[in-house]
Amino acid sequence: MELELTRVDYNLVGITLQNSLKLLPAKKAKEQQRFVIGDQDGVVQLLSVKKDEVIVHFKTVPGNIITSVQLGGSTGTIHDKIFVAYDNQIVGYNKKGKVFLTFDTNLTEPIKSLCVTGNDLIVCGNHVYTHYKDCKESGSYLCGDTIVDCNVLCPHNTSRVITILACSGRVLRLLEHCRVRKLIELESIPTVLHVPKNAIGNKILVGFSDGRVTLFCVNPMLTEVKQEILIASKDNLSAVTCLDTFDLYGDGKEELIIGRRDGTIQVFTTMLENNEFEMDCQQLLYEENFNESISCVFGGCIGVAGYAELIACTYTGKVFGLTTRTIGDILTDAKSNSNVVTDASQRIQKLKSEIEYLEQAVTREREKYQLSTQAMSSGLSAISAMAINDSISLSADDATYILSLELPSPIENILVQSDVVALEMLDVEGNSAVVSKSECDKNDGNILLCCYRCQVNTNRLDLKFRTVEGHHGTLRVYITPNIQPKCCQLKTYTIHPLSLHMVVHNYDQTRPMNTLTLKGNFSQGEMHSWISNCLPEVPERIDSNDENVLMFKNVFLGTFLICVYSKGEAEFRSDNVTTISIVKDFIAKKATTKHIKIELTINVHDNTTEAFVKLIEPKFLFYNNLLKDNKTLQALLELNVQSDDEYELLSERYKMLLQNKRDIQEKFRKESNNFDRLINLLTYFYVHKNKLKGIDVKNRIETIKCSLKNSKSNSLVQAFSEI
Repeated sequence: MELELTRVDYNLVGITLQNSLKLLPAKKAKEQQRFVIGDQDGVVQLLSVKKDEVIVHFKTVPGNIITSVQLGGSTGTIHDKIFVAYDNQIVGYNKKGKVFLTFDTNLTEPIKSLCVTGNDLIVCGNHVYTHYKDCKESGSYLCGDTIVDCNVLCPHNTSRVITILACSGRVLRLLEHCRVRKLIELESIPTVLHVPKNAIGNKILVGFSDGRVTLFCVNPMLTEVKQEILIASKDNLSAVTCLDTFDLYGDGKEELIIGRRDGTIQVFTTMLENNEFEMDCQQLLYEENFNESISCVFGGCIGVAGYAELIACTYTGKVFGLTTRTIGDILTDAKSNSNVVTDASQRIQKLKSEIEYLEQAVTREREKYQLSTQAMSSGLSAISAMAINDSISLSADDATYILSLELPSPIENILVQSDVVALEMLDVEGNSAVVSKSECDKNDGNILLCCYRCQVNTNRLDLKFRTVEGHHGTLRVYITPNIQPKCCQLKTYTIHPLSLHMVVHNYDQTRPMNTLTLKGNFSQGEMHSWISNCLPEVPERIDSNDENVLMFKNVFLGTFLICVYSKGEAEFRSDNVTTISIVKDFIAKKATTKHIKIELTINVHDNTTEAFVKLIEPKFLFYNNLLKDNKTLQALLELNVQSDDEYELLSERYKMLLQNKRDIQEKFRKESNNFDRLINLLTYFYVHKNKLKGIDVKNRIETIKCSLKNSKSNSLVQAFSEI
């Protein structure tokens, strides 16, 4: 790492969301900049730094939760006007804190994303996109997916406004005049959009939930889209929450700045040559984890004039800078300034006064609370709900779920309870919590009961668990913060029957497909509701009233499921018989509950068994060989081979195992259970295939598992045919 950054703490505000911090542009290069921040307390502040002290230029009174802060201005002028969104309203402030705009959008849902360009306002809720020009509505668009973020492309030398919507359905929608001009299909869920400062109105950076960052280049006619993966998805890479580009070195080349949900800030080198944006992913200049999810990060000049700096804000409201001004520079400036000692003593005295004032305020509030909760008092003791920053996502790398929980106060313990059969909690690297598992009585509806006791000052915790398809239910998480009086808050998460499936946009049409056809007196909305209860990532709304198509992929096996449904008819196609059987049982149960009579037709393809077994054969052989290699390696380690003569007596395979010892042990630690998972999946594939034919083979489950485990055949197809 080549970049040395020093942390400087500036302020502590309320809880913040994405797009809650902005840097006002400087009039001159390397001039100190002001920054504006809005929090969930409803407070908007414009701040700057002078002589290492934070100056408050204006500060509003508490109000509604601030969901977005943006900068704007007239075309050709400096964009130093501040626009703040809360509920369904937009308020504009100038640099002195004077309100120059109060605009009620009259939207039926609160504003989640806001964009300002010239006299155009782009406003997005969860599903509705609205375009205002001079505060007059010029059009709107209803999106079936949840809108995650929005941004605007303004091609040079034109007055065009092209809106990009990042949607939870793994797509980017490019709109012009409130009509979708281009749909870009994605492999992962987008989390943030950013337009590079030096782009010519045709490039946009996209951050994803799996940690990757991709650059998209759109031609002026919106007919062709080029993409380049800048940061690839890696194991345990956290979701991207914010992006920026800034020239930290002053050499004319901007660096890529990334903020992540796990609290990591990264800086990469980039190049801009011949109108092409390229990146050398190997040149990681800076990486540091701050243990709190990063809401915003920007590059600029904040603390000292002439020194480039990153300013960041965390979820809990900590605002800090990462300056290129080193400790050596600070000491050099101190030697040349005779007033440093006096200034330092004054600052220490001021801090002591502030601490004393806060202690007195806390004492007064504690006494006031105790008086209000006495037995003879008419006051009521109530605990407000905690703001919990939570997210749950399916990792395609290892087919597990990652649940992230973050609180503004330290976490004392987390209790996990579930009624889902075969749900398994897994260890997380870097997780310092002490885990205690309790035995459960299945008759009480408890399958899992697990407690995580956190270390001191732990605000954020990641939980990892594995599910088995066919079993569904609820995962309940009871979170207890380390505050007084004691309280606990419940978060509930639904585990779907086909929990290991994710949305895709195309599938392999050469595979033999098994078909389930349903006909009955059900509406398209009812079928959509049943599918959303059976599968994750299903859009909340249906895009059309005609035939609707959804495609899914099993992240562990690689099989597909295609759902085609309309009023009174639905068809499900999959190359996995188990998937078809699970869908049939689930929808039949839902239809029976609603007293809707449906007609079921199932067609099992003749070649489905061979195609399915061939699909997972590489994984099966890999994990089988991994178990064998680890077993052999343990025997070799017991031999304690030390001399070169003894080593030369070993075969080439044994030498290779010893050379790759760490790699084999690490893979075995992470993936040893996957072999048993495949055995179970093959077994239940055989059971469900016969079940659809009317044959009950459940009494042979253990025999089938033993046959597959002990098979000496090098071909899984042959071993499966011998069952």
